[in-house]
Amino acid sequence: MWNRYRLVVVLCAIAAAAACGDRPAPTAPTTLSDINDATLAGSSGGTVKETLTGPAIGGVVPEGQALADQSNFLSGGSTTLTVQIKKVNLPDGTVLSVSLDFTPVGTITLQRQEGTLVTSLGHFAVSFDQVRVNGSGGTTILIGGFFQ
Repeated sequence: MWNRYRLVVVLCAIAAAAACGDRPAPTAPTTLSDINDATLAGSSGGTVKETLTGPAIGGVVPEGQALADQSNFLSGGSTTLTVQIKKVNLPDGTVLSVSLDFTPVGTITLQRQEGTLVTSLGHFAVSFDQVRVNGSGGTTILIGGFFQ
């Protein structure tokens, strides 16, 4: 039985090697310095930005941006999410909810059509995550692309 098992393993190894043809075997970076800054900024370091857009409210088009500061992530620290919005044509005191991929992360209370949320996401790196700012009843006020 062991001889049959060894034969199957050897045949699988030969088939896998043949399937690769002349392509070199992939290699992983050997040190952290082999990873470029763009890779780190997009996945676990630096600051990434997401532009927020939304439909006009009473003829005024809202604007915003979300910044994820991941500069402490690689050392075990937290990511800080800052969401800034302006030109939101709603009354002062209106409370808007902010979510990251549909998970609530905080609220913004409008003053002079603008507001800011700063919150810790804990030890979490954003990647293809989307920020939404919603009004009452879940109405989308602003939405971003996806952090990359």
